[in-house]
Amino acid sequence: MANGICDELIHKQWFSYTDSSLIPHVGGIYVIGVRSSSKRAITYLYLGQSVDVHDRIKRHKYGKQKICDFIRRNLRRNGGKDLRVKWIEEERHRFKERVYIECMEKKLHYKLKYNMKRGNN
Repeated sequence: MANGICDELIHKQWFSYTDSSLIPHVGGIYVIGVRSSSKRAITYLYLGQSVDVHDRIKRHKYGKQKICDFIRRNLRRNGGKDLRVKWIEEERHRFKERVYIECMEKKLHYKLKYNMKRGNN
């Protein structure tokens, strides 16, 4: 099951972090990435879960986590034009965060830089 969710997240379209009107108010798993200025590739930075993905992604602008600091710096530097986000609706998001983090890192072949606690389970 986790592999299917990870594959779906990896193949899903990225959206601009600043265009929050496109982010639904649903429970699920989301990832935050950043587009490299020197290439068109997007680096995955953080995977999280929430009962309301829309609200949680917006709250990252004000939080105390390392990903929040990164988002604020990017917003100050260039209005967040390089920040990207994507999500999937997932009912059991609270119980599987660590599994999804590990699955994504295995498929991407690198650690998610801003997942410090490695999930909530």
